[in-house]
Amino acid sequence: MPRNIFQTCTVITAVILAFAITANSSHAAEFGQAPLFDDLVKNNQLPPVEDRLPRTPMIVSPVDSLGNYGGTWDMAQLAKRDYALFIRTIGYEPLLRWTPQWTGTVPNVALSFQANKNATDFTFRLRPGMRWSDGEPFNAEDILFWYENILQNPALTSTIPDWLTCGGLPVRVEKIDDYTVTFHFAAPYGLFPTFLAQPEAVEPISYPAHYLKKYLPKYNPDADAEAQERGFANWQDRFVNVFGQPGTIDDPSRWRHPDVPTLNAWLLTGVYGKQDPLIAKRNPYYWKIDPAGRQLPYIDTVSFKLVENKTDAIKLAMDGGINMQERHISTSTDEILARRKDMSSFTLIESDMNKLTLSLNLNHRDPVLRTLFQNKNFRVGLSYAFDRDAIIDQFMPTALPHQAAPRPESPLFHSVLARQYITYDPDLALDYFAKAGLINRDSQGFLLLPNGNRVSFNIDTVGSNRFEILDVVVSYWRKLGINVTARNIARDQFYDQRKDNDFDATAWGGDGGLDAMLFPINYLPISKDSWYAPAWAAWYLDHTSKMAKAPPPIVQKQLSLYDQLKTTADASQQNKLMRAILDISADQFYVMGVALPPNRKGIVANNFKNVPKVMPAAWSFATPAPTNPAQYYIENK
Repeated sequence: MPRNIFQTCTVITAVILAFAITANSSHAAEFGQAPLFDDLVKNNQLPPVEDRLPRTPMIVSPVDSLGNYGGTWDMAQLAKRDYALFIRTIGYEPLLRWTPQWTGTVPNVALSFQANKNATDFTFRLRPGMRWSDGEPFNAEDILFWYENILQNPALTSTIPDWLTCGGLPVRVEKIDDYTVTFHFAAPYGLFPTFLAQPEAVEPISYPAHYLKKYLPKYNPDADAEAQERGFANWQDRFVNVFGQPGTIDDPSRWRHPDVPTLNAWLLTGVYGKQDPLIAKRNPYYWKIDPAGRQLPYIDTVSFKLVENKTDAIKLAMDGGINMQERHISTSTDEILARRKDMSSFTLIESDMNKLTLSLNLNHRDPVLRTLFQNKNFRVGLSYAFDRDAIIDQFMPTALPHQAAPRPESPLFHSVLARQYITYDPDLALDYFAKAGLINRDSQGFLLLPNGNRVSFNIDTVGSNRFEILDVVVSYWRKLGINVTARNIARDQFYDQRKDNDFDATAWGGDGGLDAMLFPINYLPISKDSWYAPAWAAWYLDHTSKMAKAPPPIVQKQLSLYDQLKTTADASQQNKLMRAILDISADQFYVMGVALPPNRKGIVANNFKNVPKVMPAAWSFATPAPTNPAQYYIENK
């Protein structure tokens, strides 16, 4: 996590206030709009730009220069389960947002916010006159609609997200007036403003009440009958069909409904997976402007070209089909630039803590494998059993051996967690296997479980790059007698199996390198993505869940420490508690790592402007969204 991540930057707020004071009312100023809208305004098909903007628009300062309107932002998108690309480019507009260099948070949809001295109440002032993409007003009623009808509705929300709970109780949202809401928590919640800048935090402002009320029985007594007339089982099924699955924007169903109004800079014109390319067009009611008063975004359209895999994405880039992107292509930036003389690179400061993490399912359905996987000696043996230096030389020569631990650049770097059990020592590996009770072998040399069966399991990943590394790791394990199979499976299958706790082991990336406090999924079982212990994570999120299993006392202590961490606004106390959590992680050794990934590069066309030369790279940062893509522009020749 960046050292200044808890500071609240006020630069943009100051600019907004200065603008408001200078103009008295934003509608006293002269605003500009994209030429695309001129005829629509002239023919009364669209209100004038000053009537489409809020009274106090958000002013976005360009990275390098004021831009011109027009052009298309071209990207490659995987044909299956790559909706994260939408989130990272056109879907990031929470109440608060990260600063472009990840040094803190700033107001975004919120005009301003204030916390009480106990950090239990957070009051947000919205932007009067702000509108949804269909022109209808956006105000406190929309946030209250989300709270009362979505979050608190068990028919649509089975479990309150952890980031919206504190002190064992969920948030309570109060409407103060048409443009003011307060989020109340039962205990101090110093991390709440920070969580509000994560991509998942768009939830409170994603539900247009005027559009969705008709689908709920509370507002439409005939909602259930109307749903059944249209072939749905009930009103809930119809709601999900119309809007998507409530709870998180990180769900594929949320990107299949282009008619739902949003607050985003660009609006999808079709359905992911059906249109190719899928085009997003500019939002005529977008609520941000440049310092000259011109409505953003600068770029007219965003084009998402479907590709089957990352290899195809790289080929598309080499053939000139991408003009700015880092996702899917960063491993081949140098090769792309060697062919594309009209492009340059920008640097991505890597936040991942590992190129490949390896985790066993400690909550496996099979009691025999569960007992083996929960034996720390077995996990330590697996870690000693493969040669990280040789793997690094083969796949990533500039990387360094590293376990699943925060990066050295992080103030939360934990040397024991990062360096333990990391040397290649097959004899020591076999000693630890023996400590785990694996002594006997069959006629083919495979180690046997106490019941006489081979030690056999699958370890799954998604994508050819990860699979190539995993396959080498597995070859080392097999040489020592572990009958393990590496599998590269489809994304949907991968996620479905983990959702149902129907899997053996996982190989994935390494979140939590710089943002360990915000994204600690590899350090304690706190999330559905803590795949090494899905049943313990389910217990933490909801004791009554069907999947939930109470974790051992030491793990419960770790989870309790994280609950304490969430309550304090004191950065030094947060760091102290997180270090105690990492001490337990080091002792438990849940997850193995292979290598610390070096910084990466993205590609950008030379006429594609206002892209920072350096930006953080992280899911919790939603790269590149906090760099304000609405101010990117394509230079007119």
